Amino acid sequence: MIGDRLLMVAIISLVYDRTGSAGVVGLLMVFKAVPALLLGTLAGVFVDRWNRKWIMVLSNLVQGVLVFLLPVATDIAYIFTIYLAMSTINQFFVPARSAVIPDMVPAGALLTANSLFAVFIVFAIALGPAAGAWIMENYGLTAAFQIDAATFLVPAAAVSLLSIPGKPWNGREKTSLSSDLKAGLAFSLSHPSVLATLLTITAAFLIVGTMSVSGVVLVTVVLGLESGQFGYLMSGLGAGMLIGALITNCVKQWISGVMAGIIGTVIMAFALILLPTCSSLREASLAAMVIGVGMITVQINGQMLLQIIAPDMRGRLMGISQTLTGSANFFASAAAGLLLEKLTVSSVMWMAAALALTAAAVAGFLHRKTVQ
Repeated sequence: MIGDRLLMVAIISLVYDRTGSAGVVGLLMVFKAVPALLLGTLAGVFVDRWNRKWIMVLSNLVQGVLVFLLPVATDIAYIFTIYLAMSTINQFFVPARSAVIPDMVPAGALLTANSLFAVFIVFAIALGPAAGAWIMENYGLTAAFQIDAATFLVPAAAVSLLSIPGKPWNGREKTSLSSDLKAGLAFSLSHPSVLATLLTITAAFLIVGTMSVSGVVLVTVVLGLESGQFGYLMSGLGAGMLIGALITNCVKQWISGVMAGIIGTVIMAFALILLPTCSSLREASLAAMVIGVGMITVQINGQMLLQIIAPDMRGRLMGISQTLTGSANFFASAAAGLLLEKLTVSSVMWMAAALALTAAAVAGFLHRKTVQ
């Protein structure tokens, strides 16, 4: 995860140095998002069919080779092609990684394991970009790519040595890709708890996508500060995610699962509504921290439910979740960018919050139906 964040800094620097265009950098981010939109759900089918351990090992090895090739790519088109290939491979790695966690820990420790996993993601988000900047400043851009390529060897070696229990889908009757895909979608739509979970996860990423774009406008236009101080807002989000991961694990005996996801979504929505009313960067960072608490609460509890509800469909459910979160983040960012040309920051954040609260209300209805 640290390597992923390091790579983000390095490749943005590489593309900007080669082109001098912020628009081309923005196009690079689209290339990162496209595989999640198009392949996330389908990749989940393969994760349920193939050996998840070796999906993770090979994904890391291939991505390490591709990263090593990035700084020697002579044409910007080659850089985009390599990055698109990496993003595509990652669509298989991410659901495989999430799907094996329940095979590695006892059922009673699953929420704790997911919480610890979330904590390390937050640390990676914090450390990765800083590590990338420090390496480039002291050793150059090429060294950043070489070091990042080496970091892919660490998880590849570690996972290759793990003994992961056999898959519960071994020995089942072989079916076609399309029938497996349809089965995963049908299961999601026919089980209220799964549908409610997917709604809250999508709503959470809708809020984060909106905040990522409109937050910098909030800092510069509403608070009258320099755009660079938007980083403090994102730091607040990360701190909130860390706190939320710890809280979620502590209160699991009282509240977890779908209801925790609904509460986390509501918390995020109201914090987003309050964000444009803040009169200082400190207040705005605290509001962002609350959004982070809600975000990780939704993510941890949602991931755990998708992991345990149907072991033979775990990869497909993770793939569907990945498609929805990628779509929500992508379209929220794009919509916020367009709407901010015509509307105020407050209006845009209110609209996103209203959509999230609507999703939470529907999820609450579905959850009540499940309980009954």
